[in-house]
Parts: sequence; C-alpha cells; structure tokens
Amino acid sequence: MVSGGRRHSARTLRTLRTGLVRPAPAPPATGGVTGGVLAGMLARVGDGAGWAAWRRQVEHTGHCVRPVRIHGGADAVDTSTGAVLGSFSSAGEPDGVLLIACGDRREAVCPPCAARYRADLRHLIRAGLAGRVGVLADGADAVPASVSAHPVVFATLTAPSFGAVHRSAGEPGGPCRPRSGRPHCAHGYRRWCDAWHASDDPRTGTPLCYECYDYAGHVMWHGVVPELWRRFVIYTYRALARAGSAATGERVTVRAVRGLLRVSYVKVAEYQRRGAVHLHAVMRLDGVNTDGADSGDGVVAPPGWADAGTLAAAVKDAAGRVAVRLPVAGGSGGGVARTARWGGQVDAVPVTDPGRVVGYLAKYATKSAGDVLAGLPPRRFGRTEGRAVLRRVSAHVSLLVQECFRLGARPELARLRLNDYPHTLGFRGHFASKSRRYAMTLGALRAVRRAWRSDRSADRSSSGAGDPWAAARAAERSGGDSTVILRSWTFGGQGWARLGDADLAASLARDHAAWREARDLAVASRAGDGNG
Repeated sequence: MVSGGRRHSARTLRTLRTGLVRPAPAPPATGGVTGGVLAGMLARVGDGAGWAAWRRQVEHTGHCVRPVRIHGGADAVDTSTGAVLGSFSSAGEPDGVLLIACGDRREAVCPPCAARYRADLRHLIRAGLAGRVGVLADGADAVPASVSAHPVVFATLTAPSFGAVHRSAGEPGGPCRPRSGRPHCAHGYRRWCDAWHASDDPRTGTPLCYECYDYAGHVMWHGVVPELWRRFVIYTYRALARAGSAATGERVTVRAVRGLLRVSYVKVAEYQRRGAVHLHAVMRLDGVNTDGADSGDGVVAPPGWADAGTLAAAVKDAAGRVAVRLPVAGGSGGGVARTARWGGQVDAVPVTDPGRVVGYLAKYATKSAGDVLAGLPPRRFGRTEGRAVLRRVSAHVSLLVQECFRLGARPELARLRLNDYPHTLGFRGHFASKSRRYAMTLGALRAVRRAWRSDRSADRSSSGAGDPWAAARAAERSGGDSTVILRSWTFGGQGWARLGDADLAASLARDHAAWREARDLAVASRAGDGNG
C-alpha cells in the first residue's frame, strides 16, 4: 500500500481504539441438558412426542437457522357470544416456547428466510408487470391484469467515479486500462494497466492509486443515495411534464402531469466490486383518474403520448440533472465542497423479457455488501469490532470502513449516520423497496400464506381446539365476522434452546431439500411421459 494509505490507516485505527468495549456474549443455552452437543441431540431425539412436536415447529419456520423463541399463547374468541373457539399455549410445546422464523432477508444471515423473501419479492415484481388475481377477501393482494399493457422500463443508476480502479476483462472487453504514453499520477503510480483480470481476480475493483482515490467522496455519496433517489423521482416528473408539453403542443406543468401520470416502481441495490452501490429499478407509467378519484383497483392506463420511450427518455434526463450538495467535512479527507450525482452509465430500456427482469431483481434483493466484498460482515459493528474486521477485508474495503468511522465522528456529517453503517460502507437505504401503487405489499403476500396455512389446518380439524388461527379462519369462511384473536407473547430469545439443535435442524433441512428435489423430478417425469 502507498505511504499515504498507511498514514490514513494508522490515524483511523487510533480512532477505532477509542470505542467502548462491549460485554462478552452469554454462553450458549443448554435447555437443562448436561453434556455437549451429542448429549443435547440424543435428549431431543429420544423425547418421542416432544421430538415430533419440535420437528413440526422447525418445519413451520421454513428451517430458519436462527429462529425467534416466544412464550405465551393465543385464543380465538367469538365477540358476539364470548365463546373461545380455539386456544394455544406454548406451555405444552418443547422447551415451553414457540419457534417463529427470524425473517431476515440477507442470505448471509439466514438462507431459508432469504429464499422465502426472494420468492415473495419475485411474486411482487411479477404482479406489477402482469397483474395478479387476489385471494384475500379485502383484495389487498390483487393487481389488475391491465398493468401488463402499461409502459415499463428497466433502469440502472450507477455511482460516479471516485478514482480509476482495476476492471475485469469482461467489462471493457479487453485489457484493464490500456493507455498510450504510459502516464503516471502525481504520486508516481501508473494510470494504466494492460492486464486481463478475471472476474475473481482480487485486484478487480481496487484503485490504481490509493492516494488518488476519493474515499471521503465515496462514503459520503453512499450516505445520500436515498436522497438522490427521492430527487430523481421528482426530476422524472419534471421531465415527463416537458415531454407532455412537446407531445400535446400545450404547456403541461409538473402539477398537471402528476394529475395525469403516476410513476410506479420497485428497485433493488447491488454492490459493485469497487464497493459502490448502484440501483436497478422497474419503472411503470400508470394513469390517474381525471375525476379526482381512483377506481377500485387504483391503477388506470396512462395517456397515449406517455409510452415506454417517453419514460426511458425522462429517466435518462432526470438522472443527468439531479444533484445533492454534500456537507463540507474538515480534515485531510475533507475541506472540499462536493456535489453528489449519479454516474454516467445510466441506462433505461423498455422491458421485453419480464421473466428475466424479475429473476435479476429478486436475486440481488437478498445480497449484502459482504457477498461481494469478502470479509465484510452482514451486521452492524462498532469501533471495537472494527479492528477485527479490518484484518479480514482487503486494503480498499478497509480504507472505506475506516472512512465511515472517521467521517461519522464529525458533527457536520452527523445526519448521514456513517458511524452506524460501516457494514454497508455508509449506504443506509433499503436494499429492496417499491412505490405504494406498484403492486401489493409483502405483508399482503404473507397474509395469503397465513390464510393458506389456516385453511389447511381448518380442513384437517373441524374443532380447531388447538389452533386458534384455524378456528378464526373457519369462522371467516363460514361468513362470520365477529371472531378475533387475543394474543399474549413474550420474547424468549433468538437461536436454538439446546446444544445440538442447530445440527438437528440442519439435518431436517437437508432431508426436506432432498424430498422436494425428488418430488420435482417425479413431477417432471410424469409431465414428460404425458407429452410423449
């Protein structure tokens, strides 16, 4: 590393050492079983009925690797009569707790929950492109099929350049950075590279000169990405107003265009090898009812002049105009007035293959910075933990993490909260988000899943004595609307209650995956025989 990089690193490490020491983690719970992992496994499996109940709970969580343990119970009560239709208490369950999935979207934290989140997001994105027939009684999960005819573009917004970095051979289509004359920077380092870097080359994404790279600008840009996106949407409406004026021959104001058009979107964030975020978004043009009230579904067709080409042009125009002034930070890395903008590699093309777009966005929604930048943990860490992190990551990522702590300590940058997001290199936006009218919410999809499970339970048991949710669902299906569920839960911890539970749960997950694979092969085989 260059000498300036070493000075930067040492200075920031001194700042890291000033952090508070966190208490040591508590020892793992044993669930009252003496001995080690094997003893815990034998006690669990040898419990007979308790083992069957625990296995059902593990399956119900979707084989979550870090489930939440809760104590308490729930009752389904008919408010018109006061009768208790169904009751459940965790006191009769293994370890006296109920296991529920952690629901973490990050694949590095919980792969099963991330897979479910990815599948839900895939349904959501597809519904916004093709529509969806609702299942819930209130229609919260329905999207009209007419959206399939609305203009849709796939937009990509990248980060600007903070300094020259090594690129893989697939990006420029040749050597990394060929330059005639073999120039050098002011610090004496080459500004060219004739190497052909493979995609897994550790040099890919690292600066040609660490001194020239703008680490302060990189981290601060991450801190204002949410504001950049908010202003980008505003500027998109302004660009659409100009396009409407040109198309109709009459002046169309921004207020008027908001009364005619609605930009609906879903977006995800993806990290590049250089450690910078860029956004991918599906953006759809909807119309707004001119009578001032939306129709029942709230989504109507846009005016004829607002097509996919118009939306693509508006996206590119808005991305080139939007800017956010950054606070001036003192110190060796600051004292410079900066303005955050999107990078020059802005793309917006009409969606011609919805299936490919859906899969692409859903894939990145469960990724974290550590999936691209090796050694970076998926969770937040403080100054004390930062010293261990710096030993695991590359020099480039190490300098970005240190810059988060250094700039985060400056009062003029407090609103960026860089100290709280070193694990994302200062980025504090959502990794997946959508506008209100793009499609149904993820909560609505989870409600559909709960209703489906309750229907299955109600079909298996007519009494619902041990399942208040099934009893409430059965009453709802019979036309009753006076049933409520009274809940009383207490947080009991996260993770497994006994040593060995994690190994048993992992074995059950492997068995379930093998069963699903065999089932899918059998279905494919029967389909092939039928076609033959």
